[in-house]
Amino acid sequence: MTRKVLVCPVCNSTDVELDTGGVSGKYYCKNCGYIGSYVMEMTEGEYEEMLKMEEMKKEHDESK
Repeated sequence: MTRKVLVCPVCNSTDVELDTGGVSGKYYCKNCGYIGSYVMEMTEGEYEEMLKMEEMKKEHDESK
């Protein structure tokens, strides 16, 4: 079975948990402090692919 991870939409960290024990229906990112109802849910493979694509984009932008 493929494991799913929650990803912060602000900083792309996977250090995300339900805020206030899930009572509020919002999530909290321990990395950047984001609190909101929207987080990305993806497989570990999709997450690794996203990080690779962002790194390639960063390298491309720096080479200009």
